[in-house]
Amino acid sequence: MPLLRKAILVNITEFICLGLGVFQAAVLSRILGPVGIGQYAVILSALSLVGQFSSFGFPLSFLYYSQHDPDNTKVYLINTIWSTLLLGMVGGIFLAALIYCKSSYFGEVSWFVLLAIIIYAPIMLQAYVARNHLLIHIEAKRLSIMSLAAMAGVVLAILVLAWLGVLNVGRAILCFILAPVIQASLGWFWMKGNVDFSIKPSWKINWKLGLMGIRQNWMDLTILFNAQLNILIIKYLVENFENVGYFSRGQQVAMLAVTAGQAVLPLLFSQWASFPKERLAAHVEKAMRFASSVGAAVITVILLGGKWIVLLLYGKEFLPAVTPMQILVPGTVLYLLSRTLIQLLASRGTPELAAIMLFCGAAVNIILCWLLIPVMGINGAALSAAIGHVVLLVSLMIIIKAKYGVSVVNCLILRKSDIRSIINTLRIRKG
Repeated sequence: MPLLRKAILVNITEFICLGLGVFQAAVLSRILGPVGIGQYAVILSALSLVGQFSSFGFPLSFLYYSQHDPDNTKVYLINTIWSTLLLGMVGGIFLAALIYCKSSYFGEVSWFVLLAIIIYAPIMLQAYVARNHLLIHIEAKRLSIMSLAAMAGVVLAILVLAWLGVLNVGRAILCFILAPVIQASLGWFWMKGNVDFSIKPSWKINWKLGLMGIRQNWMDLTILFNAQLNILIIKYLVENFENVGYFSRGQQVAMLAVTAGQAVLPLLFSQWASFPKERLAAHVEKAMRFASSVGAAVITVILLGGKWIVLLLYGKEFLPAVTPMQILVPGTVLYLLSRTLIQLLASRGTPELAAIMLFCGAAVNIILCWLLIPVMGINGAALSAAIGHVVLLVSLMIIIKAKYGVSVVNCLILRKSDIRSIINTLRIRKG
């Protein structure tokens, strides 16, 4: 199956998952309200950050070395499995202790939720390893099944709890943790034939994986940090969950433009990792044209109907989310384009360049948040994030142009030849 077909299959799956996710968010928002959603968003931000940090990039490093040294894939796999189990458990214990000790910031949660938080990171990392194992061979169908099953399971659990009238913040967090459990279970079922437990973990291999993993992980960690940063700062500066709830819903609607599009990025990583350098610029430009055109179309729809989307999904109680959403939306296309360029740098073994630019964008965002939130509230947080996206994309385009000869003009709008190529690729030939 050509890469484009695989990308479209994954994107169709992600659009379905996106629809399920939007429905899930609507149910949670209407039952938990702004305050409950605010606490839920803060804890989920912390969960995501600690899970990513705990990985030390081992799953990404496994993917990278399996592409560049395929004969030793099983060796890299078993070392990655044991390392992520240990690192994930340490990260989970740390986060559970932090949430327990800092209840004034995170809010009160039950001991059972704390226990689930401890096991979240190691399970999430195993799901990550299994997904990357599928990415090595670009197994689009199985990747799609994994995503669909996880999202459907979470939505079903939330609906059952809502129907029973027992859905609260703690149980919503448990439902969130169910997703990696489903993904890891499916992934291990498909991966188990390639797991050789007779291979002993090696300090030398783990050191090799760890060094590349840290290089790769700082990039992904900074991406995630940028995405969660504003929520955490709002809670710190405003000191209530209600405003966090409004901002998180506005951010979620704004990110509809890129959530599904981001699903194809790991496929691009896998493709670009071994792509001939002389053909790389043209392929990157085509991918950027596709991303920018689709993103612009979706953003137009969201800008025109954003208020009604908020009303339909979350109700009148969340109308304060509309303004930050409108401020955030234009920057989401820039964010998607930045993510595409970041995948390029990572796939070619230079994630440090992307990490530096991500830190610059994050620094701009942090400084502006501290200046604007006290004056503009959550609208200031939205404006800070949008400006950070502009800084990130401009800096990345300068590097990509200098390093790979990618033309900015050639990255903007789909051409007739692109459309013809897409149609020809998708056409089902007789016989």
